[in-house]
Amino acid sequence: MATAQSAGAPIYYETSGEGPALLFAHGAGGNAAIWFQQTAHFAGRFNCIAFDHRGFARSPAPPSTLTAAQFRDDALAVLDAAGVDRAHVVAQSMGGYTALRLALDAPDRVTSVTLSGTSGGLPNEQPSEALKALVSGNASSGIAATMARATKADKPKMALYAAISAFNTAFSFANLADLVGDGGPSLADAGGIACPVLFVAGREDPLFPPSLLASYVPHFPNARITVVDDAGHSPYYEQPEVFNALLDEFLDGQRG
Repeated sequence: MATAQSAGAPIYYETSGEGPALLFAHGAGGNAAIWFQQTAHFAGRFNCIAFDHRGFARSPAPPSTLTAAQFRDDALAVLDAAGVDRAHVVAQSMGGYTALRLALDAPDRVTSVTLSGTSGGLPNEQPSEALKALVSGNASSGIAATMARATKADKPKMALYAAISAFNTAFSFANLADLVGDGGPSLADAGGIACPVLFVAGREDPLFPPSLLASYVPHFPNARITVVDDAGHSPYYEQPEVFNALLDEFLDGQRG
């Protein structure tokens, strides 16, 4: 078990494979383990690094320290501990806050950013009712309500996601209040992110629908969006083969 010390907290991380670094930043329903379908696929040609954000699973920390700035510092501590200078950052939902802060504040450490089901903290003037309920901790059906119809019908897939989420014994969605109220990056800030950016949207995502994520693309110098059918808020988990192929294409396009 490897940990990086950051602001008094042990940040758990694990690595697999060799090559250019891929840093995976999970969402609020996951932890490092949730990326198993990506690390297994990419470890053949990348150094895959997955970590538990502070306050999740094996990275215990006070809920009050769950801020985008601290997530950024934790991710940098993980890269340092793993001996990595630069990484492609792949982020899901909450992890997008980590990824965008990294790209803005430590651009020399970030090769590219993939934002799956997330605004990364960019302004969202009209959050969906599902998003407001989830962040407030009042969502009645939790993560299940964020999945696509096809995913909900796959009982083993739903059970596995719930089992991995259960590792987060100290986490409550209400803990995200400080994160979303952190005064995130502006649309003008997005214009300063020079590295390639890929948005991935689930066609049935009730939290960050494709139309919302598409509205951010023009504010970046080098960004595009792709939409995954039969996926809700978690395309990387719901449609891993499609997600991995999209990420393969995106990463391959940066070689040369």
